[in-house]
Amino acid sequence: MKRKIAIIGGGIAGLTFARCISDDYETHIFEKKQEFGEVGAAISVFPNALCVMDEIGLLDNILNTSGKFENVYLKTDKGNILSKSAPKSDYPVICIHRADLHKILLTDINAHLHIDSAVKQLTNLNNGQVEIIFENGKSSVFDAVIGADGIHSVVRKHIINDGDPIFRGYNIWRGVVKTNFDIGYASETYGKGKRVGIVPIKDGVYGWWATYNEGFLKDDEPEGTKQKLKRLFGNWHYPIPELIENTENILKNSLSDRIPHKGWTKGNITLIGDAAHPTTPNLGQGGCMSIEGAYLLAKCINKYGLSSKAYENYEKYQFPRSKKIISESLKLGKMGQITNPILITLRNFFFKIIPSRVAMKMIDKYFSYRVTELKI
Repeated sequence: MKRKIAIIGGGIAGLTFARCISDDYETHIFEKKQEFGEVGAAISVFPNALCVMDEIGLLDNILNTSGKFENVYLKTDKGNILSKSAPKSDYPVICIHRADLHKILLTDINAHLHIDSAVKQLTNLNNGQVEIIFENGKSSVFDAVIGADGIHSVVRKHIINDGDPIFRGYNIWRGVVKTNFDIGYASETYGKGKRVGIVPIKDGVYGWWATYNEGFLKDDEPEGTKQKLKRLFGNWHYPIPELIENTENILKNSLSDRIPHKGWTKGNITLIGDAAHPTTPNLGQGGCMSIEGAYLLAKCINKYGLSSKAYENYEKYQFPRSKKIISESLKLGKMGQITNPILITLRNFFFKIIPSRVAMKMIDKYFSYRVTELKI
């Protein structure tokens, strides 16, 4: 009989793991919502994650459904260009709708899918197996459990129990909108304690995000979300006001992460994705790390089985990289959210004088990483 693996969470990390694990295992994916799916926002999938999609045969589907950008601009709120860079790699730099990426990963997946299956309790049994009790009253025993249940992970609480995520002082609004223009590049715009990012998805569809220093998930009422964003960003450069005005569904989240913590595994229960290493999105590497880590864990299990050696090798390679990305993303976010006029002037001056080749070298240390080439 095949050994059974439960994947808790039907997001990008969980689905990627299920596609990478050997058919020698029987996989079950448990989603707490009433259906499998993703929210209406954009996600960057950089070369360091696209190499995984290439390895598992999904690269063409992703490229056909996404938009690539060859130039990235940093700007002031008035539209003055601070810098321009052109990322170069053996894979393109792309952005895709999260729902489209999720659909591609889910299509024809070799796994049993379960909805309405929020985890209530996990128990490590003496024989190495794991018992799961779900909120819906059901229970099952598995040979291993993979916690891919995000930043508020129930599985992480069972293993690490390090409390709530850490709010970093600002919130983010995100949207996807169809436009009648195609500017053909990505950009990030800096103001006073607020920023806006724009990324092309495909055929005039753009993803955007906006950040602002305020309390944890502060209510946008009574003025309403769109009116609030128009007040905050209505006088910013083209096409920011138009993107906000024409977006039907705007999502809001807090900017939170966790302090990196070793010890992702307890018996045959381990963590991947945001359950293991949640990060602020300032480097665009959160989803990419989820894809990398899911691939790496599956590769370790495929080679060493459900063993301590597999889990140790996985964490050995994934923890240092994720720790560095979390730290650098946090620093970049603080720089982007500053409100002191003198520091804003210094920041903008720094962006202006840094040579493009230096900026590209900083980015390349993330883009050039190839988890598929690791010798485990």
